Amino acid sequence: MNMLRRILNRVAKLMYGSHTDEGDEGPPPLMSIPWRNFEWKGKEVLLQEVSTFQVKGGVKYLNCLLLGQSASGKTSFFNTCATALKDENRVLAPLSVYKPSGSSVTSTFETHPLYTKSDKILPLRIFDCRGLHNADGVTTEDVRLMIEGHIISGYQINPCVHIQNNHANYRKNPQFGDKMHCLVYVVNADNPNAALAGEKAIEIFANMRKLLAPLNVPQLVLMNKVDRLRASLSEDISQVFRSEEVHRKFRAVADFMELPEMNVLPMSNYHKETSPDLKKDILALSNLKVIIDRGNDFIQRQQKNSTPDDFFN
Repeated sequence: MNMLRRILNRVAKLMYGSHTDEGDEGPPPLMSIPWRNFEWKGKEVLLQEVSTFQVKGGVKYLNCLLLGQSASGKTSFFNTCATALKDENRVLAPLSVYKPSGSSVTSTFETHPLYTKSDKILPLRIFDCRGLHNADGVTTEDVRLMIEGHIISGYQINPCVHIQNNHANYRKNPQFGDKMHCLVYVVNADNPNAALAGEKAIEIFANMRKLLAPLNVPQLVLMNKVDRLRASLSEDISQVFRSEEVHRKFRAVADFMELPEMNVLPMSNYHKETSPDLKKDILALSNLKVIIDRGNDFIQRQQKNSTPDDFFN
């Protein structure tokens, strides 16, 4: 129990630091030197890179699983990426309607196609499922089976019991192309403490680390709603890497998840906008490119035929 308290205190300190009582003084000034080197590429360059990518190793689709607390922004991330990719100068209609109760909108394990400007389907399948550790969320065992490719899209998630091997949506002999090639946790930057603090969260993420260790699946964290951490970011999200408030929360999440800080990505989804924001589109496409690159790197590492037979002799 003492160890648990120390962990929780460390997370709280990193998240809130010494700026919890800023009062009338306002937020600290933006940093003169960005805390992360980030190239704000032109949107057309990113559209070309993302729209034309090919999955390595002869795999047809690159599979990515989104995990996170209910209402953390998993489905919104997909909607924002879809808007940026189509590039039609409008915000595309969302896939689903948000529930006022804050409960998980997604009740099934599912994926939806992402289309390019030329209406070509991207060879990337982003899978979404119920919230990770709410009362009606997905079980850790189901997450393991999803990662290993045993669960077929369309499965109605049961929060009380994991899928059985006689279920119609259970795949008994998954191939490499059925498995997840990248895992992305989605955290609400406005209140990451709700998702990452407490005994239940520590228990769940400890179990997640244990089951993921032998699989070597790349893990990323998408920090959503970073624009709410500082008023000026809602007007210009390009200043996100000069904000100490954002950096402090990034360090806290990376520390809790036991991941390198470079694996935490900032995100600002579309919620109330009726027309696209160029910098939001660039951020979404940049994050999508990181997911694609990490997934492709994993596929290449796992495919034995990509290395000559005599390489390790």
